[in-house]
Amino acid sequence: MSTPAGNKDVLVQNTSETSDHHSSLTRVVLVCLDPVSADVTFQWAMDNFIAPQKDLVVLVHVRQVDIPVAPYINATGYIDDVTEERRDESHHLLRLFAEDLNKKEIACKAISMVGDPKSEILRKATEIKADVVLMGARKMGALKRTLLGSVSDYIVHNCPCTVIITKPQEAKHAEERRKSIQSLTGNTHSTK
Repeated sequence: MSTPAGNKDVLVQNTSETSDHHSSLTRVVLVCLDPVSADVTFQWAMDNFIAPQKDLVVLVHVRQVDIPVAPYINATGYIDDVTEERRDESHHLLRLFAEDLNKKEIACKAISMVGDPKSEILRKATEIKADVVLMGARKMGALKRTLLGSVSDYIVHNCPCTVIITKPQEAKHAEERRKSIQSLTGNTHSTK
């Protein structure tokens, strides 16, 4: 089922050509998934953004290959094992969400990539001419964000299209939001 899609990309699933209504697609939505924020990002996209009749949803997951740095150690077997395990996890994650889109008859492609998430997401967004990129915030602390750099921050500042960052909502925030919407729609004389 997996076929090459690009440089180091693997097309894990493609349901964009299986239905007649997919010929009317007008927008490409790139949804970046990582194990930490995938559920929140995907659910937010489904609830608030994706329009099934006009969107091609391209799901991507970028996995980094961490190479142990130590002199005089042959890590070839270790790297092969870790690479295969991470590849399988990546494909499983993408298939899980792609199957959900497929059940809802939403055109999608799921692509697994290897490399630096910043450069790979930017490359893919440019390559597919994405209209929008949706991605999650991983909630790194200030020190980690300063040392490692935030992927979402990099994409926001360098991507050629609109970028939407999703964050998990606390139950309290969701309730306050609901009350705010009710107060704005219930009183026609309100200027808020």
